[in-house]
Amino acid sequence: MPSAQPLNEELLERIFAYRAFDLRDRFPQPLETFRQALECLQSGESYLPDMSGEIVAYLRDGHALPIPEYFFILQIGNSSAVVPPQENDYVCAAVETWLREELLKTSAVLEKASTVRPARLNILLDQCDPHAPEPDDIQAWQHMGNVGREIIDSPSREDIWEAAVQVMGEVQARRWMKTAHSLLDGKSPNLCIVEDPARVYELVLQMNTGTT
Repeated sequence: MPSAQPLNEELLERIFAYRAFDLRDRFPQPLETFRQALECLQSGESYLPDMSGEIVAYLRDGHALPIPEYFFILQIGNSSAVVPPQENDYVCAAVETWLREELLKTSAVLEKASTVRPARLNILLDQCDPHAPEPDDIQAWQHMGNVGREIIDSPSREDIWEAAVQVMGEVQARRWMKTAHSLLDGKSPNLCIVEDPARVYELVLQMNTGTT
């Protein structure tokens, strides 16, 4: 009897693109493979990738799957560095194994959710409401009054990084940039900066004033 689990090839086909992030967001283009994203962080164009480097896999159902940094960032005490290119084959193989495991977990959840055809992506899309109102916490944030400091227009990733370092120090700032935050809809600051840099900057300022 055939296995109910998706084949490995089908699992990886759920990923349609990867993104590489550095401090100045110099790689906005979608990439076909994890290796290409890793090579972006290893390139001379990358700015402080050891501090804020991140690689994210984007799924066809609209979800994002951040790749754990321990696969491609070496930590030695308080210092860090992107893995050297000669380690890429090993790193890519390890990440591929991790992705399959994570996608299997997700597939198991979807399998329990419904066994109805058509494809599960269509089921997910049917359940989405593009006209749904924004959550209360987002509306409250958008209508917040001034807290004594004006936010600069469209702060850059570097502006936010420098502010975070001032508030919490370089080591903690690096961790914070890659950690999901409830006030950012469960996203890491690195991911949220792409969509709403002012929101991340405001969060840093609130941390500085002790209001979070």
